[in-house]
Amino acid sequence: MPFISRCLPFTLLRRPSRRHGLRPVVALAAVVTLVLVACGGDDASDAPSSTSAGAGEVQTFDDLSQTHTEGPVDYPQTPPVGGDHAPVWQNCGFYNDPVPSESAVHSLEHGAVWITYRPGLDRASVEALAATAGLRSYVLVSPWDGGDLPAPVVLSAWGAQLPLEDLDGPALDDFLSTYLEAATSPEPGAPCTRGEGVPR
Repeated sequence: MPFISRCLPFTLLRRPSRRHGLRPVVALAAVVTLVLVACGGDDASDAPSSTSAGAGEVQTFDDLSQTHTEGPVDYPQTPPVGGDHAPVWQNCGFYNDPVPSESAVHSLEHGAVWITYRPGLDRASVEALAATAGLRSYVLVSPWDGGDLPAPVVLSAWGAQLPLEDLDGPALDDFLSTYLEAATSPEPGAPCTRGEGVPR
C-alpha cells in the first residue's frame, strides 16, 4: 500500500460508493494497473542498457570464408569482419598507423576484436582506445585509411560489427565482453602475439 499511495492520489484510494455499482471498482482497477505500469518500473528502469545513445545496432554476417591468401582481398564490409586473409595474423595491441586488413582479419579468426577509428578522432578518445588495448588481450586498435569508415569508431569481430559515434555508455565494454575470444570466431584462443606488426 505505501507504494500505491505514493503513486496514486488519495482520493482514488477511497472506497467507492455502493450506489454506483461496479463501475467505480472497474475504473479504479484500470487506473491502478496503469499506475503500477508507470510507477512500478523500479527494476526495469535501473537495468543497464546494452547499447549507448551513440551506438548503432550490431550487424552480424554468416558464411565467411577462411582461406589463407598472399594477395589483397576485396572485402564487402568496411572494415572487414572475416573472409579470406593473410597467412600470418596481426599482433594485438594499439597501432598509431593503419594495419593491413588481411592480417587483422586473421586476428579476428583467433577471437580478437579490431577497433578502427577515423584518423581525425579526438586525442582523448584515441588514448582511451589505447588504454583499452593495453588492459585487454585480443584487442587490436588502429586508425582506418581504407575508405570511409561508417562511424568515428567501429568495433569488428569475426562475423559481427558495431559502429560507435562516441565512447560514452557501455557499448564498447559490452561488445568486448560478448566477442573477445568468443566461440563465434573460428579459432578462439589461437595466438594474437608472435605474428606481424609491433604495437605501441
